[in-house]
Amino acid sequence: MLAGGDDLAEMLAGLARQVAEFIGASACLISVADAERGIVRDRAGYARPPHRWQRTSREHVIADFPRTAQVLATGVPYTCTASDADPAEMPLLLELGFRSLLMLRMEVEGESFALVEVFDERRRLFTPDEVRLCQALINESGAMVARARMSERIEAAYFATLGALAAALEAKDAYTNDHASQIAELAGATCEELGIPPAAARIVRLGALLHDIGKIGIPEEILRKPGPLTDDERHKMQQHPDIGARILEPVPYFADLVPLVRASHERWDGRGYPDGLRAEEIPLGSRVIAVCDAFHAMTEDRVYRKAMSQEGAIAEIERCAGTQFDPTCVTALIAVIRGSGAGAARDRMVRIARHPPPHPH
Repeated sequence: MLAGGDDLAEMLAGLARQVAEFIGASACLISVADAERGIVRDRAGYARPPHRWQRTSREHVIADFPRTAQVLATGVPYTCTASDADPAEMPLLLELGFRSLLMLRMEVEGESFALVEVFDERRRLFTPDEVRLCQALINESGAMVARARMSERIEAAYFATLGALAAALEAKDAYTNDHASQIAELAGATCEELGIPPAAARIVRLGALLHDIGKIGIPEEILRKPGPLTDDERHKMQQHPDIGARILEPVPYFADLVPLVRASHERWDGRGYPDGLRAEEIPLGSRVIAVCDAFHAMTEDRVYRKAMSQEGAIAEIERCAGTQFDPTCVTALIAVIRGSGAGAARDRMVRIARHPPPHPH
């Protein structure tokens, strides 16, 4: 989300460049405030050529810089030159090689979020119009952060709903207990191996978490049957991807998951269900989920059979590459499993089952 991580740094870096270029300043540094610790931490910056901003994450105690504390507390901008700067600010200003400074506050949801410092190598006092322009740019960025925070709150509620749905399924199907969370972890690692961008990989993980949610609509005597299913029972069981998609479809926030869940039991050769999709007609995320689901199922004990060894399951997955599974996804999954060392992938999934991680964000 924009309010944290790389997206925030990218947005602040863009703001620093805008501020510096719009008013012809030499550089701009943005530091995020941590009120609880009483510090500001350098987060993003920009310097116009020939100057160059050196990336840093230095922390500064707010109390050591009275003007910084005043700007963060009141929101009133402060401007000075090296000759008339507050003694506490002057050494830092001279150290950076600049002669003029403008400080402004970014406010988010009524609180001080960041300090924006604008520097110039010339001795200048920034005009009221320049200050207003900078503050307008900062205010718009603050509004973007606030909107992102609201999205994060909505997403937190969304994750709670997913957790409730998964728990409902686990209560009904003994084999699904912890199965989905372990497949989700394996699917996430496989996406990383495939080079799938983090945002898309996150959707695949969530799709893996709920790929069998439609089993809620399957009779328990079929779900818990300790042996092969009859043709009629198999037909009913194969309805669960469609049921799952229809459960998720009415919720707009689940829109990206619907096609992944519906296609999670399709086959590369077109002999899967419910739609008989084949090859690249199947969403990539569904292809990842399918091979991870199969590997985990083979290495899990069932009442009618013992778990296969890791190497035995890998051999079966490889045998089915190009028929049941996307060969590229098979290669990626095996790289993930073997990359953790013999037996370590299975052990890692067991640890995840005992101590499941929080939903991704």
